Amino acid sequence: MKIGWLSTGRDEAARNLLKTVHDDLKDSGAPAKIQWIFCHREIGDGPENEEALQRSLFFQLAGELGIEVKTLSHVRFMPELRKKGLLESHSAELASPDLERWRNLFGQEVVKAVADDPADLVVMAGYMLIIGEPELRALDLVNIHPALPWGPKGTWQEVIHQLIAEDAYDQGIMVHLVTKELDRGPVISYCRFPIKGEGWNDLWERWKQDIGPDSSRGQRENHPLFRKIRLTGEVRELPLLSGAIIELANGRIAIRDKRIFSEGKPLEQGMDLTGAIEEIVAKRSRWEMR
Repeated sequence: MKIGWLSTGRDEAARNLLKTVHDDLKDSGAPAKIQWIFCHREIGDGPENEEALQRSLFFQLAGELGIEVKTLSHVRFMPELRKKGLLESHSAELASPDLERWRNLFGQEVVKAVADDPADLVVMAGYMLIIGEPELRALDLVNIHPALPWGPKGTWQEVIHQLIAEDAYDQGIMVHLVTKELDRGPVISYCRFPIKGEGWNDLWERWKQDIGPDSSRGQRENHPLFRKIRLTGEVRELPLLSGAIIELANGRIAIRDKRIFSEGKPLEQGMDLTGAIEEIVAKRSRWEMR
């Protein structure tokens, strides 16, 4: 299975994600390989800042892993139309007609840039650009979202804020197909973990004592409960993404016409990989304690 990889390559996390999935696929023996990387930034298309340095390191890592990097700078592509579209838009999600037009024109060029080496699956791995209709139509795009399939939408911070507000019992991670609807594409796989019970209840009590209606966003997001929910999910994200790709490569899960199947039957909420992910997390924890 040929895998495409979309990334902005802007930080160390982008490199860790690429290296971990590359190594997991190799170690598993699954018939899958990251064939190419596409980045919407190029060397020299912006200021020489920390992000530019990190992107250079990302490209260097890709070279060391033997993965071809394809680039097309969105900064240099029809900049006046993009600027006009951004000024007219209420937010990145609520795009103006001009911004939507720019996204679709750029998307056509992205599809052309990767068309010479078609991928069976394209992973969005820290890709900080909202995609257009051309990519959605031409590519089977997958993303990882830090919530259960029926859980909150939005950034990981927004998800955790909502979970705490709902006094939720559990949390999860999912890998899903990307669609126009934010964080609601067909689910490939997911895992779940409790955020109540042993090791958690004291933190919930502290939250009730420490956090009130007037508490700032910073106070909430720096609270031990908030941080523990994030960390517990974060350590499961990479194993789940690798696990989903391996299941697809080995044929236990299939994508056909933007739908998910397992053993020929539609998989409505994705494959529950909780048991496998917990084994991986426990094994890595024991290794780190040595």
